[in-house]
Parts: sequence; structure tokens; C-alpha cells
Amino acid sequence: MSPGSEEHKNLFCRFFIDTHKPFQPEDLPWPELDGKTVRKLAAFPIWNHAVHTEKQVFIKLTAYAREETDPLLREALALQAYEEGRHADILKYFLKRYNIPFNEMPDDPLPGNLEWRFMTTGAGECIDSFFAFGFLQISKSTSDYPVQLIEAMEPIVQEEARHILFIQNWLLYQRRRRSLFLQPVHAFMTLVAFAEAGRRRLMDLTKLGGTAFTIQARKVEKSSSLSAKDFIDLCLQENKRRLSPYDPRLVRPKLIPRIMNMARAFL
Repeated sequence: MSPGSEEHKNLFCRFFIDTHKPFQPEDLPWPELDGKTVRKLAAFPIWNHAVHTEKQVFIKLTAYAREETDPLLREALALQAYEEGRHADILKYFLKRYNIPFNEMPDDPLPGNLEWRFMTTGAGECIDSFFAFGFLQISKSTSDYPVQLIEAMEPIVQEEARHILFIQNWLLYQRRRRSLFLQPVHAFMTLVAFAEAGRRRLMDLTKLGGTAFTIQARKVEKSSSLSAKDFIDLCLQENKRRLSPYDPRLVRPKLIPRIMNMARAFL
């Protein structure tokens, strides 16, 4: 199979569409939580931002899907938009179920370049998912949160694995469809998209006063007993495991694992 071919497009679009699992937020196996656990969750300062971010991805990706002229790509993009919107609905349902206060923020204006926004959003998902896979495993090994709550989130986490696999193949497809002269330009813009996504995450941490979920999680769950090198190894292992069920012909995300492997060498 040649990347950028019709066969490649059919493979990564059909994979994404065929592995979609229909469910509603209330269908997930939400457990009963005690007051201490609810108070701990309510103390995280990220809920407004998290709901807003997922909703904005839904709005922007829905608009981008409407611009796509290829019917199969449009269907796959629209499906990812739907799943991102469902993530926002799941977060809102979770917060309301456990009486965790949050405020909905006004929608952002649509950007002029929706394809570029999808590139930066996809880059952000690749960054977030790599570390989230590791944190989830750490959470399962502690007693700070009920295992039933973590397992209730499992379909969402695995959905992110599908997203980054689709995004990686979409990026490669878009690159190989360009002329040989423009392919290096697209590769460079992909790196810029990852840099921009990383910059935005650093800004978010600053806005949240350095107490975003991942930082708080390391303190609360006492995961500091895991060395930085061991944590990277865990993320690499989980990233591989999460993507392993899917067709081996699909290109796996490589940039973040490669960067973290290089960082690991200095630890």
C-alpha cells in the first residue's frame, strides 16, 4: 500500500468509521462516589477549560468536515467531530452526576484556516494521549480513585487512540497527495503544528496556575515514586498497546514517542 493512494485513504477512513462505538454518556457504567472522592475531583481547576476545549474541537471540526469535498474523508471527519462533541457531553454528564460545579464558556469564533486548526488540534491530541495513556495506568495501580470510575472512562481513552491513528494517517495522506516540491513544506508545517500545540499547552498550564490535571494527578496519586524514565517507558508501552489492535498497515504516530525516547536518554 502506498501512502497517499486511494487504497490508503480507504484503509484509514474505513478503519475509523468501522471501529466507531455508538453509546450515550448515561450508558457508561458510572459508579457511586463518596464525598471525599467528589471533593477531590471538584478541586481540580480544569473542568471549565476541559468542557470548552472539547466543544470547540467539535464546532471547528464539524465546519472543516463540511468543507471537505471527498465523500469518504468528509464522513470520517464528521464522525470524529461527533465523537469530540460526545466527549464534551460526557464531561458535562459526569460533572452534573456528581454535582461538581462548572461554567460553560462562550464559543470561540471560527478560525479562517480550518485545515490548519485541525492539524494543530490533532497534534495536541497526539501529545495529550501519549501521556494520558501512562497516567491512566498509574491511576489503576493506586487507591486514590475507584477503579470503577477509571474503567468507566475506558471507552473515551480508547477513542483517543483511534483519533491519533486517524490523524497520523490523514496527515501522511495529505502530504503524499502534494507534489514532491511541496511535501517537505507540509512536513515542516506539521512540525510547526506540534510546536504550536505544545506552546498552547504550556500557556494553559500557566493560566491554570500550574495546577492542571496532570500536575495535580502526580501529587494526589503519589506517582512521584515512578522515575521520569520509568514514566516515559510506561507511556511508550501503553501507547504501543493502545494502538496494537488496529490494522498494522496503518501508520502509527511517531514524533512524540521519538522525542520522548531522546529525552529518556538524558535521564
